[in-house]
Amino acid sequence: MKSSILYAGAALACALGLSACGGGSGDLPLTVTIAGGVTKEGLVLVNQSNGDEIAVPAGASTVQFKKYLSTDDEFNISYKSLPSNVSACTFSNNKARANYYTVYTTVPTVFCTIKTHTLSVTVIGLTGTGLELVNGSNRKVVTAADASQPVPIGDIPEDGAYGVTILNQPDTQTCTISGGTGTMTATGPGTTPVVTCGPKTQ
Repeated sequence: MKSSILYAGAALACALGLSACGGGSGDLPLTVTIAGGVTKEGLVLVNQSNGDEIAVPAGASTVQFKKYLSTDDEFNISYKSLPSNVSACTFSNNKARANYYTVYTTVPTVFCTIKTHTLSVTVIGLTGTGLELVNGSNRKVVTAADASQPVPIGDIPEDGAYGVTILNQPDTQTCTISGGTGTMTATGPGTTPVVTCGPKTQ
């Protein structure tokens, strides 16, 4: 009778702590690193091996699936949907069998590419030379010939901010800018930057 009680107790302990008794432990978290910057809601990841899904919050650097895995469980991570401002996402280490190494060392990673759109500036009345515009790290020297059509000044991530300013005035004129700051939308800048040049002011 005593040995039966001990056996029953061991079986209960095994049920409560599977990792101590062999078999699937069910204690391995499946965490994904978010690289490339997800700036908008809409990215949903799915573990195709068990159907577990997780929505990635905007700005998140990591997410963890709700279902824990047992040792040797297969996982295969892909995306179910993308944010509207993302063109594509790629993965590394997203398909393997779960163990300490695959979930803690070679962590699955998703890299998403944000759509970009060209920011152009309308320049009116420029006759002088030396006008230079700047937006972030992008600089553009504008000539009178350039000003015959919208002047591109770099690509801006969709939903990203921009701020065009005049870095240098032309030699014989003074220029002002309107609509220089805004947010890039799916169809172009929220406001079109317009540079207007006229007689030089003192």
